[in-house]
Amino acid sequence: MMKINKMMIMAVSALLLAACTQTAEQNNEPMAVAETAEVKKKDYLTLTSNVQQIRAIAHAVSLMQQDEMYHFNSMEVVICGQTVTELTRPEVMEPILQAIADTNLKVKACGFSVNGQKVDRSQLPPQIEVVENGIAYALSKQLAGYEVLGL
Repeated sequence: MMKINKMMIMAVSALLLAACTQTAEQNNEPMAVAETAEVKKKDYLTLTSNVQQIRAIAHAVSLMQQDEMYHFNSMEVVICGQTVTELTRPEVMEPILQAIADTNLKVKACGFSVNGQKVDRSQLPPQIEVVENGIAYALSKQLAGYEVLGL
């Protein structure tokens, strides 16, 4: 089981890094010699319906924070679907919260999913913010300039 989890973390990390690398390469336009403008740091967002992917995303974020190629500022992950129920389980969330502690990763829960699954919001970890609707939230962030990544 542990071997499968490690493989899943590596696979999701690789997919996320590949998506970010492609985005970084697409936005790497040559600058004029006289141009000294500072490169703007990027904000990223992804939606997932698998709570266990958060650890892999946190791993990818820690790698992106160390590599200037990504011009990394922050990442948000929004949990949608039935798995929002797992956000209230301490045995599930403890290792996830440890994984995100040293990264610039914010974890959010889709309010539509939270309401649909009748999740008691008071049982969610304080680090998890509930947004009204995960898809609408992702769209608003994309319109605000975030790079929205698909997994």
